[in-house]
Amino acid sequence: MRHATVLGAGALVLSAVPLAEQMIAANPALAVVTPDDATLQAFADTIIPGRKTDKTDLGNEIHPDAIAGADGEPGAVEADTLALMKDPRIGFTALAPALLLDLEGRALGQGGPFLSLPFDKRVATVLSGLDYGNGSRTLWEAAAAVPFVAFCAAAVHPIGTSQNASGYRVMGYPGAAPNGYAGFSYRRKLATERTRKGVLS
Repeated sequence: MRHATVLGAGALVLSAVPLAEQMIAANPALAVVTPDDATLQAFADTIIPGRKTDKTDLGNEIHPDAIAGADGEPGAVEADTLALMKDPRIGFTALAPALLLDLEGRALGQGGPFLSLPFDKRVATVLSGLDYGNGSRTLWEAAAAVPFVAFCAAAVHPIGTSQNASGYRVMGYPGAAPNGYAGFSYRRKLATERTRKGVLS
């Protein structure tokens, strides 16, 4: 599941790269914009809200203002969305400058820099970016996919389990088990015979 969702996120991000390149071409200053990690963490927290904490699953730092604390369970930031955003295999760094420009421009309409906004204003900002009337919506959809992959697929873990991936714990999913789960049983014998055509139907 992890590999499938990482590839899916990568494909979605790649589909948005031309749009990001057009935005950079229209405003060359974007090409030298350094992505603000704290703002990206705040964006991830808006997509999948979580509890206040100062470290991610991997022990990475979390900006003190990034998580709004809208939920009592771990969220996308704690699940290391920022680490996944920086993974060169998904290409998100190509989108980050254009996303941050649009994000901050919309945030100003809600009262200030995105990181300084209360949670409801962050939600309003992100909803405006994802609105079907927004011509750069593809960019926002690609960006929103990354927190989901980090949280729901434990994408930063070579072997994701409920012990090392907070998203799995929240969902109640035990995660990978290279040697199986010794105590698990369907409480019935599994079929061992073969069908006439070798298929189930």
